[in-house]
Amino acid sequence: MRNLLRSRRGSAAFATVIALVPLIGVVALGAEAGSWYVTRQHAQNAADSAAYSGALQLACSIAGVCNTSLVAASGKQFAAQNAFCNLGDTSYPGSNCVSLPSGISQAVQIDIGDYAGAFTTPAAGSGNAVRARVSQQQPAYLAAVLGLTTVNIPAQAIAVVQQPSKVCALALGPDPNAGGGALKIAGNVSNNGTGCPIMSDASVQFASTATFNGSGWAVLGATGCSPAGTCANPGVTHNYFMPYAYNPLSKLDSQSFNSRTGPSTKPCGGNVTNGVTCALSPNSAGGVYSDLKVNGGGTLDFAPGTYFFYKATITFAGNVKCTACTPWPPAGTGLGVTLILLGDSSMSIAAGATVDLSAPSTNTFSSDLNGVLIDDQAPNKSSNQVTINGGTVKLGGAMYFPHVDVTFNGSTQSANTTCSQVIAKTLTMGGGGFLSTDGCNPATVPYTQVVVLVQ
Repeated sequence: MRNLLRSRRGSAAFATVIALVPLIGVVALGAEAGSWYVTRQHAQNAADSAAYSGALQLACSIAGVCNTSLVAASGKQFAAQNAFCNLGDTSYPGSNCVSLPSGISQAVQIDIGDYAGAFTTPAAGSGNAVRARVSQQQPAYLAAVLGLTTVNIPAQAIAVVQQPSKVCALALGPDPNAGGGALKIAGNVSNNGTGCPIMSDASVQFASTATFNGSGWAVLGATGCSPAGTCANPGVTHNYFMPYAYNPLSKLDSQSFNSRTGPSTKPCGGNVTNGVTCALSPNSAGGVYSDLKVNGGGTLDFAPGTYFFYKATITFAGNVKCTACTPWPPAGTGLGVTLILLGDSSMSIAAGATVDLSAPSTNTFSSDLNGVLIDDQAPNKSSNQVTINGGTVKLGGAMYFPHVDVTFNGSTQSANTTCSQVIAKTLTMGGGGFLSTDGCNPATVPYTQVVVLVQ
């Protein structure tokens, strides 16, 4: 008996068992914390994808192509594809959400706001950023010994829509019914040496191998390019899967003056013949002009101001100018011309024409037309096409054709301004057209858009 009481065999094992109890608890608690970390990573993935996809929809709505209401839906869809949903949100395409065990709940919130180092929520429907907040609340098990009954695991991401580059030519799309790109490029394109992006909100098509003179050029699209061989190396920066471009002139689509239809007057009798000079005055105070043709030997001299044409066929084959106009920049000092085309109107500038027109830096009729040379609101019809060919064609300002197919050819140039930009439904470019945004009114300049995760 005495030997048994003095025996020390097994004491180390007993001490080990005693020591293992807290050690196992710490390991188990660490394993539970590890599961929280895994959930946190999954939540962050869901937040990142939700913010990014929501911001892509925001960029689309800023461009005027999509509805802002799709931002939250897109964000929640991508959160669902990463297995995070609000209760009952299980119908999103590709959703991986499942019925959660008792005591576990999730929350997904998508907000539109402004981001400039910090996220703020402005009035509904405005902003340049999307914030996604994702969380999962679940019971604490072993951590309950530390006083935790539930654990909330949150994640947040913010994606910003940035506008890094000025666009000097923008095709709004869609692509033509016969196929091809909304932006079709052939031949040489030149500018004042600084270059600028030309972009399609649909696809791009190279009709032949283009040559771009000067630096700074880029060819961009939203839905692809053809043919593959030319698209792969056009000789300039290119990206055919960009977000839609921001169109600042979409505000002109809903102007009240677009409904003007009469009374109608034939300007210069409708025909400026050879050897004749016609001085034309603005009609912004009332009424509209109809058909106008300037023959090869005729001269049309616009007075500074705003001109309305309705159901007009306009042909410039002779000398078209504005003697009293002054060049710009600097902004605020220039007198210029704005042509507004309504109804079934079309315009053609012939190859031998000499056209020298620039927009007013300040339009006294409507400030929304500041810096706008042509605002063509003609409806979408094949007969309403616009053709700008070569000769000495100097067009300074923004030219806007949202529903019209435009062909921009020849050696068009500008000596009266450093601004010449085009926005059209479809745009076919050839020859040595002059394009530049350098001297443009900032309110008329389109911008590329990119989406960046900033948090």
